[in-house]
Amino acid sequence: MGKIVIDPLKSSEVDEASVLLSRAFSPTPLPRALLGDPSEEQRRILKTVIRSIIELPGKVILAKENEQIIGAMRIVEWPDCQKPPAQVLNLLPQEMALRIGKWRSIWAKHDPKKPHWHIDPLGVLPERQGQGVGSQLLEHFCGSVDRLGQAAYLETDQTKNVRLYERFGFNVVGETLVSAVPNWFMWRSPRSE
Repeated sequence: MGKIVIDPLKSSEVDEASVLLSRAFSPTPLPRALLGDPSEEQRRILKTVIRSIIELPGKVILAKENEQIIGAMRIVEWPDCQKPPAQVLNLLPQEMALRIGKWRSIWAKHDPKKPHWHIDPLGVLPERQGQGVGSQLLEHFCGSVDRLGQAAYLETDQTKNVRLYERFGFNVVGETLVSAVPNWFMWRSPRSE
């Protein structure tokens, strides 16, 4: 394994980052509940939705090893963090668009109505998960918001991610079910360096 470099997304990397994130999220609980078990069709739809999200306002940060993208994270400053990917919902079958729209509206309802930086989404190639790639992206992000004196927020549908985010100072501030899947809402107060 080579050295991991954290870089901003270039326009030529949008497709690769979308594929990576769709692979990372395909087997997770919420996409499975909304889009079905992992399949080529499920990943295609997920890639379309994710691409529309990472093309919204915000910044996308990549973890690269030997020029290959192995992790990606989109961050966006409040109040722009819950803009719905409306244009993509029009491209999906109506039932699927309704499910995804409901999911995003539930998350928007829980979004704090005060200044913060929002992570949406953060994903790592499945074969590289558990090897510290996500931690390096989080270290980079937390260092940036700490320098700004800003708070941070995110949502997750996996208990293992709750533990990871808690290591970086996030605390669970809410929980709800989305399509019968537990979702946790996490806040990180501003820190001084």
